[in-house]
Amino acid sequence: MKKIFCAAIILAAAYTINAQEVVTTTKTTTNPEFNGSQVPVTIKTNFETSYPTATTVTWMPMTSDWWYATYKSDNNRIVRVYYNTQPWYMMRGESFKASLPVLNTYVPDVVITNAINTYGNDLYSITRRVSNGNDEVYHVTLIKNGVSEIALMNAQGVVYTDLK
Repeated sequence: MKKIFCAAIILAAAYTINAQEVVTTTKTTTNPEFNGSQVPVTIKTNFETSYPTATTVTWMPMTSDWWYATYKSDNNRIVRVYYNTQPWYMMRGESFKASLPVLNTYVPDVVITNAINTYGNDLYSITRRVSNGNDEVYHVTLIKNGVSEIALMNAQGVVYTDLK
């Protein structure tokens, strides 16, 4: 009998964890009626007053206490603005901003632009490295659903299909 109860509890826990979905709301210039009902109103209002030129914004929850907005800046960089939903932070309108990708070494603009256009919001960092043939190769780190992945690009911003 104990085994049946344990199995039922484990199945219920697995079903509950599997049923969780990421909520995404997007504000675009073509849709002025932005329906971001999941995003707290004070956070959404603070963002819109602080960044009025942001045109395409994607809202994502990080945890139960944090939301972040992602948009492209004028100089073709991905910008993320993080907000805490705790009342103290919401009353003060506090947030912090991170500009991506992280550049660990010098990276030409063509590589950055192609990486942003290819990988979008999954792009985290770009680092120059030297391959076996002394060619310029760029190590691109992506974060997809919390998992880090690696891609390689050449100096023209073309993705290698096979890792060297």
